[in-house]
Amino acid sequence: MAEEIEWFVGIDWASQSHQVAWSMPGESAWASMADWDRGAVRLVDCPHRRHAEVIGVAIEMTQGPVVEALLERGFCVYGINPKQLDRFRDRFTVAGAKDDRRDAHVLADSLRTDRHAFRRLSNDEQ
Repeated sequence: MAEEIEWFVGIDWASQSHQVAWSMPGESAWASMADWDRGAVRLVDCPHRRHAEVIGVAIEMTQGPVVEALLERGFCVYGINPKQLDRFRDRFTVAGAKDDRRDAHVLADSLRTDRHAFRRLSNDEQ
């Protein structure tokens, strides 16, 4: 049975700056959820944190501190191959130019519409 995901989040993780986007209502809650601290995500108290199991997070990487932190807190984390992200990006721009903010949005929206193209990650893989 598929999870009942209510919020869809995309994280474009980079070495210098990171982008987070979501594809559902509740922007004010998400704005306070992620705090970027020394190159790692530190999740802070969020009104929806106790409901992490209904939040799907799409990310290109499938391991590392960001993925571990999200999984430990109960989020439904989905990984995708960068080449697949390139194809999903074509839906939003024909130029194909990489833009971190757009990629975060593409990840969130693609998880919402095409979850079958993503791989659900688990703590067992870490």
